[in-house]
Amino acid sequence: MKTNLDFNPSQASLLFDDPKWFEDLRVQALHSYERAPWLGGDLQTVAHRLIHHNRLIPGVKTLMQFPLRDQSGDIMTGTLHDPGKGGPLVMLLHGLAGSEDSVYIRSTAHHLAQQGMRVLRLNHRGAGSSLGSCSIPYQCAGTAEIIEILDSLSDELTESGIFLCGFSMGGAILLNMLSEIGRDLRICGAMTVSAPLDLTSASAQLNRHRNVIYQKVLLATLMRFERTLRNSCKLVDDEPLHNPRSLFEYDELFTAPRHGFTSAVDYYHKTSPLPRLKNIRVPVVMLHAENDPWISSDSYRLTAKNCHTNIRILLTEYGGHVGFHFRQRANPFYFDVLNQMLSAN
Repeated sequence: MKTNLDFNPSQASLLFDDPKWFEDLRVQALHSYERAPWLGGDLQTVAHRLIHHNRLIPGVKTLMQFPLRDQSGDIMTGTLHDPGKGGPLVMLLHGLAGSEDSVYIRSTAHHLAQQGMRVLRLNHRGAGSSLGSCSIPYQCAGTAEIIEILDSLSDELTESGIFLCGFSMGGAILLNMLSEIGRDLRICGAMTVSAPLDLTSASAQLNRHRNVIYQKVLLATLMRFERTLRNSCKLVDDEPLHNPRSLFEYDELFTAPRHGFTSAVDYYHKTSPLPRLKNIRVPVVMLHAENDPWISSDSYRLTAKNCHTNIRILLTEYGGHVGFHFRQRANPFYFDVLNQMLSAN
């Protein structure tokens, strides 16, 4: 792995040495309440789709391509926004059935670029504009391609460090990647928002009857990806295109066999970040809400009890799934967490 020896890692290593900034965030989290009319976990979850304004993201815009080295010929894509003020590069990783154009990705990029931050909105393998240049979709063990992308970035982009933020499934991929790479001097910190730590538990939660609409929406997008890949002849699969009734069935039919797992259960067991958190060597803040309709908070409570040295947990009572629309805040709470972490670097 390429490392930038000119980057001074002292800021990264000291990020958690001063507890004041995190204690301030913890107090804010404890005293945060839902902003009307987004009351309850479900409205918190869908609010961003209803209130988002598709603003132009500041900075010089550069479309980027990342050819993968696994002999597949696949090319991942992303968009870099550079306001020209230097500082760490912030890489944003979207969640399941998302892309660089997901509302929460675009709004976060806009917020950061407004403050002069360089931002890379990355499409996972087979997502967004990379759908036309990839043979398979991404999955939670897809860490090698993220590491390849980090290695391919120029020294000019990474000389002030890299900060990574993963949303939902993008957060799970991020945590798995961080557990593999150990101490990378370029990475000055990371954050996850509503990331599933235990995929078995998350699957069971999403499979509840109350979440049937969420499942239908996610499955519709995933199956559109499947049809596009087959029609482009990039995905070679002689089996008929089945129509799964749940995300578990989707993983059983497609994700597991495609990526070398014996079943969806095997996939969940082997790619859940929870048992790997102890291997993470960079500072990470994980934000999660108790009323997330998709993901239980049990794994977060377990992680908080284990007191992992490089991990801090922010568990809010409200917020839904990638929501966090609180009173007296014009923006989602995770914007404030990002601001604090980036300013502490």
